[in-house]
Amino acid sequence: MKISYPGNIAIIAGLFIVLIIFLAIVNLYIGLQLYREYRDTEVSKIATLARLCAIYLNKFETEDILKNLSQAFDLAHLVIYDTLGNKIYDSYQKKIGVLETTDYLKNFKVLPAPGEIKFSGDDIIYHNLAPAFFIYTRASSSYSGVNRVFQWHIFYITISLVLISFLGIFLIRNLFLPVQYVANVAKRYGVEMRREDFVPETFNEIFKRMKEKEKELVEFSSFVAHEFRNSLATITALARLVEKGKKSGEEIIKECNTLNAIISNLLEYARTVKLNISEIDLNLLIDEALKRTMIPERIFVKKKFQPQIKLNGDYELLLHSFINIFKNGVAAISGRGTISITTKQDEDSVFCSISDTGTGIPKDKLDLVFSPFYSERAEGVGLGLAYVKKIVELHNGEIKVNSEKNRGTEFIIRIPKMS
Repeated sequence: MKISYPGNIAIIAGLFIVLIIFLAIVNLYIGLQLYREYRDTEVSKIATLARLCAIYLNKFETEDILKNLSQAFDLAHLVIYDTLGNKIYDSYQKKIGVLETTDYLKNFKVLPAPGEIKFSGDDIIYHNLAPAFFIYTRASSSYSGVNRVFQWHIFYITISLVLISFLGIFLIRNLFLPVQYVANVAKRYGVEMRREDFVPETFNEIFKRMKEKEKELVEFSSFVAHEFRNSLATITALARLVEKGKKSGEEIIKECNTLNAIISNLLEYARTVKLNISEIDLNLLIDEALKRTMIPERIFVKKKFQPQIKLNGDYELLLHSFINIFKNGVAAISGRGTISITTKQDEDSVFCSISDTGTGIPKDKLDLVFSPFYSERAEGVGLGLAYVKKIVELHNGEIKVNSEKNRGTEFIIRIPKMS
């Protein structure tokens, strides 16, 4: 699928923001894993300390043993409480027995269940199961450092994500949306923004197309006024003749049908077309278009099809486009002649060449072939080839014409396989 220039901007900006968010999440994940590793180490250390304290708590020289354990486990402060909350050892006081009550336990809203450990900042408390007692200590300096770094890590990542979100909103409102607006206006006037385009150049192209559209509107108004005036004049004259009994009403009906056909063609060309995409076999579509075209026996149809040519497109719209081209070819051949059709494909697109041996088009008129209301035939409305060009371009394709007076005409169509 072809992506427009503003679409590229949106994708690049989106990928950039997604990349930053991804890196932030990876960074957060690594920090979280490091934090968990240090926390698990701290939990294992406290559990081991509790088991040793349970062994030596009531032994001789307990104070020295607990002091040595504190130093061995790199604990700045070690406090042991009984289950009633009485402090029975404090490494600061270096005594065993019931000591004065302190508020260390008040740092925890809920005390841990037997065998559990709880953290409150750098404060740690462990509930030993047997014998039952609480161990309070402060986390090691390494764990405290990691904990603080992790907290700041979360803070900075949160701030970064908020700033990135605001940056994304700013880019969308001040960069992407204005460019998208220009692209929409450009598309409305048939100007495609490419990656190498500059917005000023695109605006110039839009103004150029606006002038062309204005010219088409003037031509459209003139054409409608001319055709309706002629038809109404004819109908009025026929009605007077019918009134005098010199003509039948069939002539009026015929003229009304002609006027109705003109109106139908105008509405068909002017209506907004929405593509109904499906997979199409180009060769089968062309065969069906030939069946629906009244090709007289005096015209020979020569086909050279490359097999298995598939594309995604609107079957009915493309079918009517090929019918229009074949009708033009038939109308251009006055006697015996040939319509040659060739199809081929490459990796990205399908191609179709349709040539006839008709009267051809003068070189000075080639630029007008796809213009609305231009026709070399008196009975033509001049919307057939304009409609074909509109449908081909809706499929992101292109149509070209080569012709020479009295030598015939060739139409070359290219349509991407994925419209």
